[in-house]
Amino acid sequence: MALGNIGIGRMPNSLLYSNANRDLQTGTSLISRLQQQINTQQKYNLLSENPTATRQTSSLQSLLERVQGVRSQHTYNQGFLSAADNALGAVNDVVVQAKGILQTGIGSTSTPEEKIGLANEVATLIQSALNSANTQYQDRFLFSGTATGVSPFDRTGDTVIYRGNSGEVKAFVDVNQLVSTSLSGIDAFGGISQPNVTALSPALELTTPLSALKNGAGVNLSSLTVTVDNGTPIEKTIDLSTAVTIGDLKTRIEAAFAGEAETVTVDIDPLSPGGLRITPSNGTVAIANSGSGTTATQLRLATGPVAVAQGGSLEPTVTLSTSVAALNGGAGIGATAGTGLRIVNGETTTIVDLDGATTVQQVLQRIRAADPNVSAEIDPAGRGLIVGTRLSGVNFSIGENGGTNATGLGLRTFTGETSLSQLNLGKGVVFTPGSPISITRRDGTTTNIDLSSATTIQDVLNLFNAADPGVFTASLNAVGNGISLTDSSGAGPLTVAATESAIALGIDGTENTGATGVLTGDDLNPQRTGGVFDLLISLENALRSNDNVELARLSPLLEKASGQITISRTEIGTRQQLIDEVGNRLDDQNLLTKETLSNIFDTDLTEAATQLLQLRQVYEASMQLTAQTLQLSILNYL
Repeated sequence: MALGNIGIGRMPNSLLYSNANRDLQTGTSLISRLQQQINTQQKYNLLSENPTATRQTSSLQSLLERVQGVRSQHTYNQGFLSAADNALGAVNDVVVQAKGILQTGIGSTSTPEEKIGLANEVATLIQSALNSANTQYQDRFLFSGTATGVSPFDRTGDTVIYRGNSGEVKAFVDVNQLVSTSLSGIDAFGGISQPNVTALSPALELTTPLSALKNGAGVNLSSLTVTVDNGTPIEKTIDLSTAVTIGDLKTRIEAAFAGEAETVTVDIDPLSPGGLRITPSNGTVAIANSGSGTTATQLRLATGPVAVAQGGSLEPTVTLSTSVAALNGGAGIGATAGTGLRIVNGETTTIVDLDGATTVQQVLQRIRAADPNVSAEIDPAGRGLIVGTRLSGVNFSIGENGGTNATGLGLRTFTGETSLSQLNLGKGVVFTPGSPISITRRDGTTTNIDLSSATTIQDVLNLFNAADPGVFTASLNAVGNGISLTDSSGAGPLTVAATESAIALGIDGTENTGATGVLTGDDLNPQRTGGVFDLLISLENALRSNDNVELARLSPLLEKASGQITISRTEIGTRQQLIDEVGNRLDDQNLLTKETLSNIFDTDLTEAATQLLQLRQVYEASMQLTAQTLQLSILNYL
């Protein structure tokens, strides 16, 4: 506080009083403000006192709240992941015990009665594994995917059903970093069978989302320039930045030339069903990127003047809105009336009627509705469909029902590409050179076919069909799965000798003596979930039936299941470590943010107290001087 110019000469007393009063009020205000800063420990009481500091403080407080909100979730996420790790450890202990039981029960060292006792032990282990897999953390199931309110596993008879999904629950571990904090029962325990995905290569459609192009990477469009030249060039720069579908592109490009002397037509290129075609009404068309954009290039339409602009394939992926007719490059899946899919799921056989289903979404809905114990989804990469069983402990297959729908949808589980090593749950088929398949034909003759060079089902079909072309033929079953043998050589029965190889192919036996002469083979490529519960149930059943071949098959699979659980636990540990590292960094950031806020907004008590003391001293001195000055008279100058 500085003293004002009191002045004494010719200044009237009223002005002296006014100046003195102003100085005293200023001092009082400064003292009051410092006292308020000390009491509230804040530099500013009103936002208007320092707009710059207010903006900085608001921004820092917002960041602090976000960081603190994220940090508060770390404890919960760590607890959830720790509970999941403990549950996985408990299930792995079960698998280790099951491996020991298997080694005890395999071979002839254990009697059938002893194996029944071992099977009872496995049944107890299955229940223990179920209890662990159904663990909850704060009323949230650990392994249900995003269906955290649903108990993931339930045993019904000789099966275990998975009721969760494949979704991931994600949480922010940092203000801009999402991390999965869950592990589904599919990833942890193999709750749903996972078949190979067949690429369905859909043709481009007007309803195709732009986000589904370039194998799901999508396109980021701005503007492109289209020039139609029939003697007088007509150039249009067209904004496509807000387009959502291929139909939007068509509408906007065509609308740009509406009313002009020459127009353009945008459609799907029939010669390249995955690309676009732009045709001018007359003359030529040229398409170029606009400015620094890459729209024409991304749409694979950039071209100089041509009669018709034919773009390259935009590689669309399968979406829920993809039409069935667009699958397989526009070839579709064949007639659906009276055909559909034949699904065998354990003891249940279901025919899925696809007649009238026009989109992939409707197909998936039909499959789910036909059998609730089946999972039907689009492959995450958008290549095709994934349909599997939710039941552990049963065989599962998808075959034809007199048409080509299963093949067209890429869902048939027994095809020409099926490897012989996959048959019989991985036991495979081995053809020994010099030990051919022996077939008694309908005319009474015998045909021996050497299949030792075959590695796939198609190889087997080709070798059969080469034995007596046009008379003896082999094909896939028209209904269900398996190999059908047809013979028109005579009227007697067609018989395949029950050798080990024939049995492994499912074609041993005799056909009926009807006019068709068809021996319909069995489906020996069933699918299984192959997870922990499937293996434990199979182990229990194999011990009860004294099936040493099955026990031998299960031994390496149990080892693999234990390894998968270890991988899952490692993944959980990695996530926990990430949360810890981010948490430490957030704590440091919180401390720095609070320090910055304090520097901007909080009162420095030592400095404020010192200023207050100095100000009071100046204030008191000012009051004394003012009092003396106002008492001056002419006598003081004589």
